[in-house]
Amino acid sequence: MSRYELVEVFSSRAEAGVAKTYLESMGINTRIVADDADQLYPSISAVKGVKLLAKTEDLEKAKILLKEK
Repeated sequence: MSRYELVEVFSSRAEAGVAKTYLESMGINTRIVADDADQLYPSISAVKGVKLLAKTEDLEKAKILLKEK
């Protein structure tokens, strides 16, 4: 089973979604992790953040791609 590690923390699910789409278009499998209550209370995301995760073997490539974007 693959492990996922933190790539970056975003202030909104929308920002994390854009990054997820970009990384997946580059062949990197990602996951978004956030408190499910942020759909009802968006301010929760701003406090806790929305985490974008990538497989351990793709972690460095994902970080580089997001910095270059």
